[in-house]
Amino acid sequence: MKPDQITALKIEGISVSYQEKQVLDQLSLMIGQNEIVCLLGQSGSGKTTVLKAIAGLLPLDEGEISLNSRQLSSVGQCVKPEQRDIGIIFQDFALFPHLTVLDNVCFGIKASGEVAQEKGKALLAMVKMAAFETVYPSELSGGQQQRVAIARALATEPKVLLLDEPFSNVDHHLREQLMLDIRAALKQHNTPAVFVTHSKEEAFAFADTLAFMEEGQIVQQGVAESLYFQPSSASLADSMGEGNWLDVTVRGDMATECANLGIISATLPHNQELSKKMRQFVRPNQISIEPNPQGVGEIVEQVFNGESRSYFIRLGDRLLRVSTTSFEHWPIGTKVNIAVLPHQAILFDRS
Repeated sequence: MKPDQITALKIEGISVSYQEKQVLDQLSLMIGQNEIVCLLGQSGSGKTTVLKAIAGLLPLDEGEISLNSRQLSSVGQCVKPEQRDIGIIFQDFALFPHLTVLDNVCFGIKASGEVAQEKGKALLAMVKMAAFETVYPSELSGGQQQRVAIARALATEPKVLLLDEPFSNVDHHLREQLMLDIRAALKQHNTPAVFVTHSKEEAFAFADTLAFMEEGQIVQQGVAESLYFQPSSASLADSMGEGNWLDVTVRGDMATECANLGIISATLPHNQELSKKMRQFVRPNQISIEPNPQGVGEIVEQVFNGESRSYFIRLGDRLLRVSTTSFEHWPIGTKVNIAVLPHQAILFDRS
């Protein structure tokens, strides 16, 4: 949320328990007007529980939730879900199978028939489904059903929209365009949203800001670049994509050293204590390799990914993953030199 942005949804120190097991632990989050926030985290971190608490489906043990300064939940008080002005879209879309696409969208519109029809048609046009007004949900693809579900949710003019894994049932090749179209629809409708996903690609493409959860708390929130280049925890670093964990020793404010790889240069000071033993997270595209019969590493596997190729390199008792955009194909068994390219170091204490 930007400093000058008006707060739409405020979550302050909420705790939620299931069967005496605490799932959310004094979690706080603010969503600005017209902001899209993604909740990321490993399974069991509490992401969907946050959505259910916002929707009024779960009581709070601590804290409070308010929307546009109106209190929705606190300890012992909970506005009913249908009275919250909140839209919810879960993975199964929950469209009415016996209603046409247009009738599905018009179902929740509180207006006369003709006015509702016109509004419904306008929403379908906005999500690029105008040609499917008379079609039934069973005749639609997963992506098309998702577009209709978004239009139906927006038809009730919610003050905030909640989406739980909204793109998981959509074919991969259609997902990117669907995300862009739905994001544009939310922005056009000026509707803030909170959505849950396991995919960083979905988070990067759809959200304005990301909030990463661990053990019922948000441990880091910000734009995608800040979480990717400056993760505050090892699990967040792993969640941002494949990488290699190296045992290193700090040799300077912009240098570490790894056995068999030598000095690793940083592009920014990392402000760590000299000679400190640490773990460094190095992404596959931050490593370069070059064939050399006397090289310290050996290619043991390779995978062609279309625009890049992944190599798995044995280095002593370690297996490194390296990604290259080179069109050269080096066979398994090739000996290689290995160099870690200068980059913004991601360092954590050794456990």
